[in-house]
Amino acid sequence: MEKSSVLLQIAEVMVIGSTYIVVSAGLITFNKYLMKEGRFPHAVQLTAMHMATTSLLSMILCLAIPSIYPSMPKAMENWKHLSRFMVPLGLLFSLALFTSNQAYFYSSVAFLQFCKQGNVAVIFLGGCMVGLQNFSWTKLTVLAVVACGCSMCATGEIKFALPGLLLRLLSQIAECTKNLIGEVVLTGAGLKLDVLTFVAFQAPFSLLPLLAGAFWLWTPEVAHDFGVMWHVLLLNACLAFALNVLIALTLKRLSALSFVLIGLAKDVTIVSSSSLVFGDPISHQQMVGFMVTLLGMALWSHLKLTEQAQKEKEEIPIINKKAENA
Repeated sequence: MEKSSVLLQIAEVMVIGSTYIVVSAGLITFNKYLMKEGRFPHAVQLTAMHMATTSLLSMILCLAIPSIYPSMPKAMENWKHLSRFMVPLGLLFSLALFTSNQAYFYSSVAFLQFCKQGNVAVIFLGGCMVGLQNFSWTKLTVLAVVACGCSMCATGEIKFALPGLLLRLLSQIAECTKNLIGEVVLTGAGLKLDVLTFVAFQAPFSLLPLLAGAFWLWTPEVAHDFGVMWHVLLLNACLAFALNVLIALTLKRLSALSFVLIGLAKDVTIVSSSSLVFGDPISHQQMVGFMVTLLGMALWSHLKLTEQAQKEKEEIPIINKKAENA
């Protein structure tokens, strides 16, 4: 009985993990495919479609299966208070998505994925500044390994395009700032939300500035390309929403360690698919740099998991003591 239970857990990790990897890598490859001339190279309009579809499907899913939105009742009760925080978060998220999609027009998926690994360093430094992270020289050393690997990947790019790099950096800054503000404000305000509830609230606030941008940058080519590619764009937008659901499912059903390992496997899959599907050249320097980056990410994850386990051990005596006093 115990053996069958273990086998079922392994099967669950394999199914959820592989599905998450395929959908995540597939969406990135899909976006790159669309951002080519003759298809739909309109980043603002593409991102607006993602957010419009996510807003609609979130509403439908919440009405159909309210149990997977556990913090929705609390969010609805405090919607006015929550809205004040969602306005800047929505603006930052829309900026991050737009610049990320626009970067595909200039640079390869592999190169942009290499650059994205630097997010952990940006979040750590920003977290230290606002008191969310505890500084340590060990962490800084591990992040130096990650930064070294990212630098090797960036300088080894064969088809380097400065606009692609700048757009990716802007996207990373916006995304990391959004994550930090979200953690500080929502947690501090007592409005900790589950992933799907957060997405359901964030999507409409991200959609509004994107609609303004889509209107401002509208050209006849947008309407023409949409008429040709509308069915493909609908599939792309549904895949973007499916990824949000999968992220929530993965975080809920799998352990933190499993999620970390799946994340590393996802990065390898995305870089490999970029080379296989689009024929993006990857230099030997980038291969070495990517391995160094993955090593740094694995070490960083180990540090964070150890820190979390230690924190949980320290909290247990406090909880027991409170129970005794009660």
